[in-house]
Amino acid sequence: MKKILKYLSAPYLFISLLIILAVSMGLATFVENDFGTNAAKALIYNTWWFEFLFVFLGVNLLLNVLKPYMYAKGKLAILIFHLSFLIIVIGAAITRYVGYEGIMHIREGQSTDEFLSAQTYISGKIEMAGESVFFEKEVFMSEKSKGYFSLKTDLSGKNISIKSVDYIEQTSFIPQESEFGNPYVTLVISEKQYGRQNVGLFLGEKVKVGDYLISFGEDSVADFCFYQKNGQLMFTSKHDVSITNMAANKKEELDLTAPQVFKDRVLYTTNDILIVQTKYLEHAELMPVRAQMGAQGDFMETVVLEVDVDGKTEKLFVSGNQGALGETKDIKVGDLKITVSYGAKVLKIPFKLHLNEFQLDRYPGSESPSSFASEVTLLDEKESKKADFRIFMNNILSYKGYRFYQSYYDKDEKGTFLSVNKDYWGTTITYTGYLLMAIFMLLSLVASKSRFRFLTRKIKDIQLQKKSLILIGLFFTGTLMFGQDINDVSKISQQQAEEFGQLWVQDHGGRIKPMNSMNGEILRKLVKHNTFKGYSADWVVLNILVYPELWDNIPMITIKTESIKQAVGNTEKKAAFNDFFTDKETYKLGKEVDIAYRTRPSDRTKEQNDLIKIDEQVNVYYMAKTGKFLHLFPLPNDKNSEWVMPGGKSELLSDEEGLFVRSIVGEYLNTLKNGDHTETSKYIGAIKKYQQRYGADVLPGETVKKLEILYNKSNIFLMIAPVLFIIGVILLLFQFVYLFLPHKSSGIVNKSGLILTAVGFLVCTVGLAMRWYISGHAPWSNSYESMLYIAWSMLLAGLIFAKKSPIVLSVAAIFSGIVLLVSHLTWMNPEITPLVPVLKSYWLTIHVAVIVASYGFLGLGAFLAFFNLILIGLRKSGDKNLDLTIVELSAIIEMGLTVGLYLMTIGSFLGGVWANESWGRYWGWDPKETWSLVTIIVYAVILHLRFIPYLKDVVTFNIASLLGFFSILMTYLGVNYYLAGMHSYAKGDPVPIPSFVYYLVITILVVVFNAWYHSQKSPRKLEW
Repeated sequence: MKKILKYLSAPYLFISLLIILAVSMGLATFVENDFGTNAAKALIYNTWWFEFLFVFLGVNLLLNVLKPYMYAKGKLAILIFHLSFLIIVIGAAITRYVGYEGIMHIREGQSTDEFLSAQTYISGKIEMAGESVFFEKEVFMSEKSKGYFSLKTDLSGKNISIKSVDYIEQTSFIPQESEFGNPYVTLVISEKQYGRQNVGLFLGEKVKVGDYLISFGEDSVADFCFYQKNGQLMFTSKHDVSITNMAANKKEELDLTAPQVFKDRVLYTTNDILIVQTKYLEHAELMPVRAQMGAQGDFMETVVLEVDVDGKTEKLFVSGNQGALGETKDIKVGDLKITVSYGAKVLKIPFKLHLNEFQLDRYPGSESPSSFASEVTLLDEKESKKADFRIFMNNILSYKGYRFYQSYYDKDEKGTFLSVNKDYWGTTITYTGYLLMAIFMLLSLVASKSRFRFLTRKIKDIQLQKKSLILIGLFFTGTLMFGQDINDVSKISQQQAEEFGQLWVQDHGGRIKPMNSMNGEILRKLVKHNTFKGYSADWVVLNILVYPELWDNIPMITIKTESIKQAVGNTEKKAAFNDFFTDKETYKLGKEVDIAYRTRPSDRTKEQNDLIKIDEQVNVYYMAKTGKFLHLFPLPNDKNSEWVMPGGKSELLSDEEGLFVRSIVGEYLNTLKNGDHTETSKYIGAIKKYQQRYGADVLPGETVKKLEILYNKSNIFLMIAPVLFIIGVILLLFQFVYLFLPHKSSGIVNKSGLILTAVGFLVCTVGLAMRWYISGHAPWSNSYESMLYIAWSMLLAGLIFAKKSPIVLSVAAIFSGIVLLVSHLTWMNPEITPLVPVLKSYWLTIHVAVIVASYGFLGLGAFLAFFNLILIGLRKSGDKNLDLTIVELSAIIEMGLTVGLYLMTIGSFLGGVWANESWGRYWGWDPKETWSLVTIIVYAVILHLRFIPYLKDVVTFNIASLLGFFSILMTYLGVNYYLAGMHSYAKGDPVPIPSFVYYLVITILVVVFNAWYHSQKSPRKLEW
């Protein structure tokens, strides 16, 4: 028994199980991407062996926390936060096996106590001779789990087997011969106004084509009627009919005083309509087949069941959808009747909800929802309770253990769909585990017997054994841009451009912002910079509006591909707008661009990607010069607060207002062109007054405008990025040199570097604060903002650990500078955008803040590990100072990974709380949350390697710390661009991997191999 318990509690078993779990979950996300969520659940998430992994891990964890050393003084925090994981797993198990959820649909003015399950079932009844058997099983049908359902039973002495043998995800229904089917005919009908149509009719059905009613079955009203008689198809018509035998090409008039035989492959002509019978089936039934690749529409899912009764086999097709009731199908096998359905099942609640009104608000001037809510009345007759509630995103109704969440709504906005969740105990226990985990994880950082405190003491011991490093020198950096003087084509001053930039404008998403922001976005699209030849975005865009014929010939659009240069007819690096059009105004790249857009992103060539980028720039320039971006004028009393561009027409404008909107910008531009500087300010003032008069309800304050323009002009993050990078490089170079000069002092330079980096950190903090104030929401809602926040958190981590080693600070500065520079690459969009309703949650704000901050600590650990591996590759015997530095940095890396892992874990579970408050479930195996859990497991393995005898050396730890960061990259970027899910941007359609990534991976592998090779050769091993 002792051997079994020892084996079950062994650290290597714990690590092995974690690795298997992480690999399984990572694999499941790719299965889901390629074959759907049901496939991932059927093959991995809902399998017995996957559940067994959690049971085994729970047993291992429990046996380890029961060991005596876990109860020593100072270990309480460590004990409880490990136990909290057991509590979370127990809560999750209750949710999985006891809780349930679904969707409730209510129309305005109606009440209901029913909802449809989120789970999908195959259910039914077997009947014979007054006896019956009911069956029901939750299923996860997919192309990879066609045989998921099986049932064996007996009734009245008959052995019955039902199993699924095929699954059709997107089903089209076509008529086929069937013994129990109905008559069916297919026609080709052509009418002058509506053209050619293919029509299929079962007996009793009708179709109207233009003004003509065509019926299959006797009908006195129909213009053209065909029906069965004595095994033949006959027809009558209210109009004269002639026929053409297409084989003989012979035409004749028909005598319609008596019914005529309706022949196939014969053209019937009556007035303006032509009819040909193409197929007739006396006994037909619509049978499911796979829809054609790329077909559009709402398709049903179909499960093919094989029914076996005492060796007699029949097939049954049942169709339905997840979240919808499936249609019931039955089959007779001898005296046995089997009824089956596939889909959701109806669940009931012990009270009713009445929808009084559904409300939807949109962003000003946009169709994008800002928020939507359901005004409901709760009706509980047993409790004699009647109460009104407002359910909206992140604001739920909770009653008697049921929780109702705003999900989506009907197209006509007269009905609502509410997510329903019943999981009181599962949620309560899991939340308890979350809370204990977060509290005692943080307390373990200061617990006297914790690993974190041990590492702190070890670093102090190392610092007593080595000399401080030195760094001297200060630096200055600056850039100067020169360009062709283009003032000779303009009479516009910079002051006039700034006045133009201070106007309010509404963008395509409905956000009201200064024209300065819009101009910056336009210029970045055109030239990939914030200025053009030293001129501001305001000046450039205003000049394009005033002098379009001149700017059409100024090269602005970059062309890198030689074949595109040849197609345009311009061999220079940049081309002008006019270069893209022939003398007849034909777009030279039109055909190639069309082909590029119709090609899957993953299959596009480099030339096609360049074509798409260039096409976007050409279109942006055209929209800029024609004023398509100038939505400057709010419509009076418009419920959507829409703003229109010059020349815009609306019934909401009076004649005077319409004249003003149509003419004011043109007059303003003409005044600028004529050089009448005294009048331009008057026109700007008139537009401002109009905006204030009709748009005051949605206009941000003047303080916001000034701050946003300041933020745009300062370009704060791009400005600080190279400064931080250079500070870090210079610090690191001196620190690297003084690793081999242990007798030199570095106090002054280290302090100078600390001060400069702290100033950079303060600048980043101010920039984030400005963006937060301008946007009205936390600045980590998209890829660009999260990159800024990662750089900020990496600097924070560097400053926290700078006292342990100055190398930490230099690496943090270097890589925060790199992250900021990467955030300003062309594929990152710095535009401030409105939030979708589900993102308007304080839980989301906390979740993203914590989890992205963890990326900073884990990223710093990876970069320090990379630097450390370089040092390990340079080790020479007898260099004790270098050895101490490597061990010191390794200890700092472990501390950073510990903090990062704690933040990642707490942040992930805060994300679960947000998801539960928004959608009604705290875990749904979405690829993003799954990869977050994979990352947590990866770093848990890294930090527990020290318990494995042959894996606890310094070199292995540094290699693992570096390679573990790839799980972060997968979570942060891979899921967004390569997997389908709620967090995805590419919806599983992968974008090409940039070529520099391959070089980076090769560099990392070379450094890792070199460090490992030297460590194996070295007679002196690095020990903790």
